[in-house]
Amino acid sequence: MARVVLVHGAFNELWGPNEIAGRWVPALRDGLWHAGADIDPADVAVAFYGDLFRHDPAVGAPTDLDQIANDMGLLDLVQQVQGPGGLEAIAKAIGQATFDRMLDQVGRYFESPETRAAVRDRVASVIGDDTEVVVAHSMGTIVTYEVLSARTGPPVHLVTIGSPLGGPFVSSKLDPQPTGLPVGARTWTNVAAAGDMACLNPHLATSFGELVIDLAIDNGHRAHDPEPYLNAAATGRAIATALGVAVP
Repeated sequence: MARVVLVHGAFNELWGPNEIAGRWVPALRDGLWHAGADIDPADVAVAFYGDLFRHDPAVGAPTDLDQIANDMGLLDLVQQVQGPGGLEAIAKAIGQATFDRMLDQVGRYFESPETRAAVRDRVASVIGDDTEVVVAHSMGTIVTYEVLSARTGPPVHLVTIGSPLGGPFVSSKLDPQPTGLPVGARTWTNVAAAGDMACLNPHLATSFGELVIDLAIDNGHRAHDPEPYLNAAATGRAIATALGVAVP
């Protein structure tokens, strides 16, 4: 087990836990550097579930993403907020290919009980009794919230980066529904970058209660990328504090 567990988001079906660790752990250590802290890479683990979203060529990828959006209730929600054509406008804003992949993976997570259970089991199996901090990115924050809400082991410090948890569509699908910090979390720090379109509401305290600490950073042109989130001073200080380091 590990002191720090990293939970990735969507679009990692073509990677693996060692590849993600190779990119994320140096960024994590650079963030800690800002706080005068460091961590042994051996004390960091990646909770990996990306392969569960890699399509089987014998089955093929879904072709009717509009139907997926309709089944998820996303189509109705977007039309209520943006009117007809809202789904197409969102796809244009973030890129059609990226939007299609997001819709596919989030839809499969929320609408397939088997996929949802398998993903949650992967993440839960990496968080041990000696884990002190869980750092989750993007879709991984959804999974981590649900895992920590069912956790019976020692509570951990939660740090979310680039989280869509504050969006009404996402929060309405959570199991359990938001009532505050999950029972498996001692503290919760949420970091949102300016211009990160995945942060549908960057202030999670409005949905999950005042115990959530919301921090704002600037990731430049890589607003949603995990590495700039991890190496940011604000993120590093939050993780260092959770690890018991006295931060100046």
